[in-house]
This record gives sequence, C-alpha cells and structure tokens, in this order.
Amino acid sequence: MTPQRIAFLLPHFRAGGAERVVLNYLTALDRDRFTPHLFLTRVEGPFLARLPADVIPIALGGHRALHLPHHIAAALANHDIALAYSATNAMNLALLAARSGKRTVRIVSEHTPPHHYLATAKLPWIRQRAMRWLYPRATAIVVPTGRIAADLAEVIGRPIGTRILPNPVVASVVSSLPVRTPGRPPRIVSVGRLVTAKGFDTLVDACVLLRAAGTEFRLDIFGDGPLRHDLQARIDDDDLGNAVTLKGHADNVTAAIADADLFVLASRREGFGNVLIEAMAAGVPVLAAAAGGPQTFIRDGVNGFLVEPDNPLGLAADITRLLSDRAMLDAVRGPALETARNFTIDDATRHFEALASELLAARSTPG
Repeated sequence: MTPQRIAFLLPHFRAGGAERVVLNYLTALDRDRFTPHLFLTRVEGPFLARLPADVIPIALGGHRALHLPHHIAAALANHDIALAYSATNAMNLALLAARSGKRTVRIVSEHTPPHHYLATAKLPWIRQRAMRWLYPRATAIVVPTGRIAADLAEVIGRPIGTRILPNPVVASVVSSLPVRTPGRPPRIVSVGRLVTAKGFDTLVDACVLLRAAGTEFRLDIFGDGPLRHDLQARIDDDDLGNAVTLKGHADNVTAAIADADLFVLASRREGFGNVLIEAMAAGVPVLAAAAGGPQTFIRDGVNGFLVEPDNPLGLAADITRLLSDRAMLDAVRGPALETARNFTIDDATRHFEALASELLAARSTPG
C-alpha cells in the first residue's frame, strides 16, 4: 500500500510546546503507512536541526495572514496531501480558510485553553468569531486534555466534536526514582523560553524572598529568549549570582533536570506544559503556576503541586514548604510517573496514526 502523504503546518519551528509535538510526530510516524511533510510560514528555529533526514521543510510564504490560506491551498494541492494537521490557533484558522478542490482531511489542534490566549490576543472578538465560523469545517479537532476541550466548546458557544489525543512528550519514563544527592543545597530547576509569559521574573523575585528567609537552595534556569539580559541584570542587582544561574538552551532536558529536588514552572500563561511531563517522567516533583494548562493534568498534592500565578510571595512560601518536607515531595513522584506514562512519544503517535487512518478511510468511503 502506498503511504499516505501527511502535512504538518506551523508558523515556524522555534522551541515551543506545539513545535515539540510536531517534531515528535515527524520522528515517530510509521513510514510504511505515512509520508510526513512540514509546511512552515517561516523556515526558522532550532528544531530544524533535529528534523528526520527524510523531512524537508517547505516554505509556505504569505507572511500576511490574509494571503496565507491561498498559499496553504496551493501547497496542499502541489504536494498531493491527503491529511493536514495544524497547530497554533492562527495556523488552524488559515488551514480551515484555505480553499482546495481536493478532499484533504483537516485536523486542527488546540494545545492551550482558548480563554487564556484570547485574553492577550489583539482584537479577541474577531478571532473568536473566526473560530466559531471556521472550526466546524475541521474534519477533527484534537486536544490533549478534556479541560481544553471544555474550554474550546465554551469559546465556540456550542458543543463541538473534539478528540483527545495525548501529546507525544517523552521517549520513556524512569524505571526507578532518582535518589537525592546528600550534602548539597536543594536544587531547583526551571525550563522555558525567556519571555514575559513564562514568569521567570516572578521566580527570581521568589528567590529573593527565599534568601531573605534563610532558605538554602540553588536554582538553574534552562532556556533562552529576549529577556535573558534583563533577567541576568535582575539576578545581579539582587545579588543572587551565587544561587541563581541562567544555563542557556538545554538539548537534553531530561539530563539537565534529572538530579533536581524540585521543578518549578512559574508561567503567567501556559498552554499545556510539556516540560512538566518531562520532569514527571524523570521522577522530579513539580510545582507549577495554575496558569491554564498545568491544572489540566496536575492534581494538587497528588501528582504534583499548584500555586497561584504571578505571586512571588505564594511561590516562595510553597517552595519553602516543599523543600522542608521530603516526605511530601516523595509522595507525589510515583503518581507523577503514572501521569507521564500517558504521554510517551510512541504511544501518543500510535493514537495519532489510528485517528489519521480512521479519518482517511472515512474520506475514501463513498457517501
């Protein structure tokens, strides 16, 4: 049987949650059944270097939003695409607005509770109206959690069919929990793009409070972004250089966080939080701001911990409480591993392949 041609559509291939999902699908898809393609508005981003050798990124062009649907329609036709999968809200809308004579199966994915990105979007009422008009055109709408599905239905204003597909996040889950290294200050780790939405300034402010209270700790922040200089200046001004380090981009997140005592994500807005799953899979307890995505899979005190966003005082208090109670941290690690097992790359990709095969079969059935 000839493999079906599948296209994945994104604005770019910079480091991000939706981009990581697509990268993992591209890597793990069964090549006997599917031939993957990658369509990008801008062919840029560090994930390009990690593409499988048989996936050549294709530039869509049409940087203006109004022109993008035309370029997508042309690309779908030129590359004889049987199924197209888009990620990010803007790309979803462009794919669904694209006119094509071919009956291409169109899957749009939402990785963020829509209320959260609409709250900061330009002209959110226009985007919401576009979603209400275009989303019913999708062959399928996929989300990683039921909570995001419920949020989407509320934004659309009526029940809308969604499929829950787990994100492909981790290659595996540790078979034994790591043992804490004795005789060193507790190690806190955070990972993410250095932008305002990720709340690293909140985390640094919490560190000022931790030091003032005499709490021993070290914080390593992995990631890069436009706020790196500002964050370093803040760390220097607060004399935190001996306790807080900006480590830059981590190629291997699992190795970077493996011996941490606590993983902290202080985001003001978080679509899902793939990096939290990575920490869980490594056996590291997680403390996350309840900023949208994390509370869709973290049960506070069961498989991790939640804290109010944008609250340095509350964050510092929770870090202090957790670092002083090893039994509380250890209690969540086993349930966290079970959560992470729901998001392995191989299993999640098999779920995606099953959905793709179902939709393609339905398309080819007369009537």
